[in-house]
Amino acid sequence: MALEWEWKETVGTATLVEKHPDEEDREFELQLYQGNAFLIMTHEWTGDDGQEKYDVCGFFSDQQHAKNCLGLNKKGGWHRNIYDTPYQKLTKLRINKAKYRYTKDLVALLTEAFDDIQIEIYTEKGGT
Repeated sequence: MALEWEWKETVGTATLVEKHPDEEDREFELQLYQGNAFLIMTHEWTGDDGQEKYDVCGFFSDQQHAKNCLGLNKKGGWHRNIYDTPYQKLTKLRINKAKYRYTKDLVALLTEAFDDIQIEIYTEKGGT
């Protein structure tokens, strides 16, 4: 499945902290989109050349895929939360419930998957 989304249709942001041995932790703000998936997470920045750049840092194709990635499908053999490891951790999520149709489902999954995460839900009809 090719991921597709509208750049102007962000549904929120998330904070991802990378941990590096012998270095200070690095914090990245991710832009969240819905598109043709349950959730798409991108890191966006302007390069030294002035060009806008992005990386897709992760996505959940559907709710079952989210459960697998978050280590919540124990019967299926998915025990590890890939967003809560010694190397990276999702620490904050800010979601616009007016634009993201899976808010309730995502919040339930995240509160089950993380012992320590900050979740902010807001409603804004315009852009984020």
